Amino acid sequence: MAETFYSVDDANALLPTVRPLLERIRAQQAELAKDKSLALVREKAAQNGGGTPSRHLSQLAQTMEKDLRQLQEWGIVLRDPATGLIDFFHKREGETVFLCWRLGEGKIEWFHPVNTGIAGRERL
Repeated sequence: MAETFYSVDDANALLPTVRPLLERIRAQQAELAKDKSLALVREKAAQNGGGTPSRHLSQLAQTMEKDLRQLQEWGIVLRDPATGLIDFFHKREGETVFLCWRLGEGKIEWFHPVNTGIAGRERL
């Protein structure tokens, strides 16, 4: 899939749509992770046709996959589902960088070079 480049304004305009999606991904991931018997449930489900726990986990996984695909379609890079850290491709002074944002931040105020990650974050 081709990279989608965002202006700061365009990325900020998308945040009200992205925020609930990231919150849902974070909650789904946490719910999937807390069930330490996921592998056991899957194994048993394969033998007996599933059951309520298996169906619930399967629905969670399917919804999360749908949400992850949506981010990908928008050209948004999910860096850390637990904190809702995402990157938007952006051109800054002729170079490709990432606009960097995470859940809890009001608007996009940071960028970093594509090869540094969050450790290289700088204010816009």
